[in-house]
Amino acid sequence: MSTGNLPPLNALRALAALAQTGRVGLAADELGVTHAAVSHHLRNLEDWFGIALVRRVGRRVELTPEAERIADVTRTSLQRIGDVCHDVLETVRRPELSIACVPSFGTRYLIPRLVDFAEVAPNLRLSLLYAQHGLAQDTDISIDWFDTPPLAERHAVRLRLLSGHTRPVCSPAHLAANGPFDTPQKLAGARLLHDETRKDWRDWLAENGLPQDLAGQGPVFSDFNLLVSAVVAGHGVALCVETMIEAELQRGDLIPLTDTLGSRDRGYWLTATRPPGPAAQRFIEWIAERMAGGVADAPDLGRADTNAPAAP
Repeated sequence: MSTGNLPPLNALRALAALAQTGRVGLAADELGVTHAAVSHHLRNLEDWFGIALVRRVGRRVELTPEAERIADVTRTSLQRIGDVCHDVLETVRRPELSIACVPSFGTRYLIPRLVDFAEVAPNLRLSLLYAQHGLAQDTDISIDWFDTPPLAERHAVRLRLLSGHTRPVCSPAHLAANGPFDTPQKLAGARLLHDETRKDWRDWLAENGLPQDLAGQGPVFSDFNLLVSAVVAGHGVALCVETMIEAELQRGDLIPLTDTLGSRDRGYWLTATRPPGPAAQRFIEWIAERMAGGVADAPDLGRADTNAPAAP
């Protein structure tokens, strides 16, 4: 049925108000209109139906059985419309937060802990986006790794979350079949696996006095999670971010090979290019407490010290 087949909606509201109050004057007060306006609506409604809908009994008016039916369904329908509109309004007013996160931190640290954040901010609408390392995105918050602290003049918020140093690791099976790899020289002769580029192994070899071209062999994986899967499967030796493979190390799926670290200054940082709104500030406070074991003064997180120590 099209709206053109319906009686005037304002007239229906007037009839529903009259059925609830019993008096034209009270109905007018409820609707915020004049006494004459309610009477006019009722006459229009009677003209539309071609029947009488009200009768006067002293100072009160009574609805006919037909009018009672119409008023009852009108009240029910208006209540349902009001409920739906309220739900839509609440949804529209819910705060939004967009976060761009590199996959390694997202899958191995952030996503497993987001259920806790949902309890802290149950009404917040969260968008978690894939971030490519080093590429800025138009989001409220970004989480990426940096070899040096992000520049203060480019960021309204800088918060160091975790160390990003790497350590040579391999699977027990690969170590048993091809090891030992207990010195840099022996590691240099292993089948090296690479995360995104060969740069980390080149830097590690150079720091240990070995030729960088030894990193020219072995496959390159475009995602850290793919790299970890390959190392666990016994494909070779990789420089893995130690804080990202805690579960594999605890289970014994991966074994650290030497104490010679790589990318010692690397860290995972939370940054924001604009001052955080309430939703972003709540997330910053939550993750600072979750990752670092507590913060002394949450409102000052927007001015976080770039030299703050990483979470253990």
